[in-house]
Amino acid sequence: MKKMGNSFSQWIERQVPPGLDWWTEVKWAVSGLAVGALWSLVAFFYQFSNACRRLYDWVGGKSVLVESRTIDPFPELLVQAMAGLLLGMLLTIPLACYHYAYYYLGSRSIYVMRRLPDRWELWRRCLMVPVLLAAVCLLAIELLTFGYFLVFLLVTPDPCLPQEPWQQLLYALGGGRI
Repeated sequence: MKKMGNSFSQWIERQVPPGLDWWTEVKWAVSGLAVGALWSLVAFFYQFSNACRRLYDWVGGKSVLVESRTIDPFPELLVQAMAGLLLGMLLTIPLACYHYAYYYLGSRSIYVMRRLPDRWELWRRCLMVPVLLAAVCLLAIELLTFGYFLVFLLVTPDPCLPQEPWQQLLYALGGGRI
């Protein structure tokens, strides 16, 4: 993979501890997001396919929809689906700790950082990337939730949908449960 353009490179270098190999962190973050999203896809479609299968009975060797059954509530289908991305959000805490500990390594630049006129420079360089990564994970969770809800609406047979499916989406987007 090649490094991105100059403007991004210059910006990110001002957001991490001086001398830190930020490109490796970017590659790890992208890999983590990809693994979290893949876990999410597999977990959701596994739960959703099981919920859809329970809507049918086998009659005479054929699968027949039982219209009196209702599919599982949408938030329950997401219980395990977002675990990978939530873990990614949690892993930003050790990343922030690593950024802070980085100042104590080698040249001990922590002393220089504490004497800078901008007293927030140290904390900005320690926390900016982890906070941005946590925000990206949260955004990915919300976008995947909305995408899964569209699949939920389009694939579930109409008689088996819950009374107010949009309310379940709002619960899921807010992180609540029914």
